[in-house]
Formats: sequence, C-alpha cells, structure tokens
Amino acid sequence: MAPKEQHLALSSGVGLAGFAVTNFWDYGWEAIDCFKEEIIDSVIKPTKVTAIHHYLSFFQDIYEEIDTMSKNGDDIRQVYEFIVRTLNEVNLSSDLPEPDFDKCSDQHGHFDCGCTEVIEKWIDYASDNSTKINDLIVHSAFQFIFQDRNFLHDFHFKLSELIEKEMNYIMRKYPECLTQKKKLRRQNFPVWLKQAVFYRDKGTCVICRCDLSNLIRSQNQIHIDHIIPLNVNGTNDASNMQLLCDSCNTSKGDRSTETSSINVPFWNL
Repeated sequence: MAPKEQHLALSSGVGLAGFAVTNFWDYGWEAIDCFKEEIIDSVIKPTKVTAIHHYLSFFQDIYEEIDTMSKNGDDIRQVYEFIVRTLNEVNLSSDLPEPDFDKCSDQHGHFDCGCTEVIEKWIDYASDNSTKINDLIVHSAFQFIFQDRNFLHDFHFKLSELIEKEMNYIMRKYPECLTQKKKLRRQNFPVWLKQAVFYRDKGTCVICRCDLSNLIRSQNQIHIDHIIPLNVNGTNDASNMQLLCDSCNTSKGDRSTETSSINVPFWNL
C-alpha cells in the first residue's frame, strides 16, 4: 500500500520544533503538567496524537503570535504578510480582498488607512481557523522531533516523573491498563506505528546498526522497543518507541534507557 501523502507546514513546523526543544529544560515540566490529563490519555495505548503533540501545543498559538505582532509592530503590513505565508503553508485558501499597498498613501505603518480594514478581515479569518492552523503546525513539528531519539529519550524520561506522580489518578481511570506492580501494561502495537518506527529508523537496529529489512539477512528479528521501559514508568506513547534487533532488545532489558542519535545524513547516501 502506498503511503498517504499530506500537505505539511514544514517551515512553521521546524520553527516550532526548534523552539520546543530549546526550551524543554526550562519549560518542559510546566508544559507537561499543563496538558497532563490529555497526555495521560495518550500514553495508555499508542495513538497518533502523542504526548509530544500535546507538549508542542503548549508553545503553538497562532492567535497570540498575530496579536503580539499587531501590538508591537511598526507596520501592520508585516502582520498581513505573516498571515498570508502561514495560510499558504497550511494550505488554507481565502477569497478575502487583498490590500493594495502600492496605491496606499499611508507611509506610517498602514494603521490609519483603508488597508487596516482589509487586514483586520485577514486577522479575523486566521483567528477563526486558529485550531486548524495550530494543529497542522504541531503535526508538522512532530515530524522533526520524532526523528530525534535523544530528545524523545529525555522527554519520556521526564514524562516518567508524571506517570509516577499521577499513578493514583491512572489507577482510578485505567485500572485494567496497569500491572500488579503499578506500571503501565504493555499494549499491542498497531501496524501504522510499526511501519512508522521502521521507516524512521531505516530498517536498522538503532544500537548495533544491523540490518532488519530482511533484504540481506532474513534471520534478524524485528523488535519495537520502549525507549524508556514500562518498568521504569515509561509509557505506550507512540513516540517512546525505537527499532531493535533481538539481541539488543534482550540485552537492553526492562530497565535500560539506551538509545542512539546515529542517523544517515542525506549527502552520505
């Protein structure tokens, strides 16, 4: 089956991903705590909306960005151009009229001319569609963060603190999903998750780098491994997974959090 293609806001996504990673150590716990109920719901069983998505949502607010630019900017034209670029990125079209800056005589930021009324309509349009815009930018940012196994390790290591802290809440809401040791019970991995992890890790064990594609050697067994094991308060979140061979999976055990940042740069192909 051919992969399903999708329009992604990669420029906005890489900006959000970089900001979220850079600020993780300062605001990571605040963001996780802010979305703790949504995060707990997403980590019981693998879902396509992961704990990382909720974490990214903490930093993404198109309405706030526009409002800040409008209040602090010297030229409202910059707000309009930002909105147009963003709408194009998220593939949202509009039949709104466009301001004619060439015929405008206002040389002081277009705050007191006919352009203002037109631009305000674009601001309202972006605000009305803010949920859709934010969701796609978050989803686009996830494509970058999902490739960074070291960050996934650090994120889920901190997330394990939330699981331990909120265990009584989890016991009340999801008693059937816990073991007798009060750890999350291992869940079946859906096909889409197995394919995503295999594709991201290029069919290679992330630790020993042996081939798991069965194109060269067919005896290597594929394992989808929890980066932060369930036994140390790891979760079934879809972003807490990596590809291992049978030998590395066995030696890693249920307490090690070993992963790898090794990848194959495009120019090295």
